[in-house]
Amino acid sequence: MGPITNITKSGLIITRIEDYKNIPRIGSFVFDANGEKIGVLIDIIGPINNPYAVIRVERRAILPSLKPSMVLFYKYKKEKKVKTPR
Repeated sequence: MGPITNITKSGLIITRIEDYKNIPRIGSFVFDANGEKIGVLIDIIGPINNPYAVIRVERRAILPSLKPSMVLFYKYKKEKKVKTPR
């Protein structure tokens, strides 16, 4: 995904998306370099060629361990298949 640029007072993480041609889906899980789940992608903001991701953390207790410029990664959340009645 990209490096952390800001952590808001409300506990949201803002990261720069390095590859603007491959933007992650809303709802994707976000991890640190050790593979620990950080949270969930809730929004994409900014201009098209320089987007930023807004991430809601899973536990506020991890916020002190996150540092600016720390690189985060994402994994698509599996979509549930909806069965249609026959």
